[in-house]
Amino acid sequence: MRMSHDSFFLRWVLPAFGALLIASAALNLWGELHYSFGGVSAAGKVIEFHSSHSRSISVTALVEVALPGQEPFRWEVDDAFATHHWEEGATVPLLCAHIHADHMSCVVDSALDRFLFPSIVLPGGGVLLFRRRRRSIAKL
Repeated sequence: MRMSHDSFFLRWVLPAFGALLIASAALNLWGELHYSFGGVSAAGKVIEFHSSHSRSISVTALVEVALPGQEPFRWEVDDAFATHHWEEGATVPLLCAHIHADHMSCVVDSALDRFLFPSIVLPGGGVLLFRRRRRSIAKL
């Protein structure tokens, strides 16, 4: 018995894509929780910033991060929803954590930037992944 293309797509491709979305969002959520609970607040002095050239309002900036007891370092941060006022020489709030053992990583201190992606993608991936199971149960 041959499986139709629609059946193959619904049975295997959509659930596989759902599993990929769940894995990606779970990794992202783990990282953001690490910043939220294990990170330290810091201030970043804006060296330069660039607004997105598309229809997005996102901003990418190079900031100089000053953490107590460490040499200042430069880091690139993204503000996907432009939640902060970006101006050269201004300071922005950051969260910094040891994501990698050998250096600090920093993100803009914005819960919207950190948690919007996983809060949308995790349930969406779950719907795609478990859709197959609901359909097969309904056929019984």
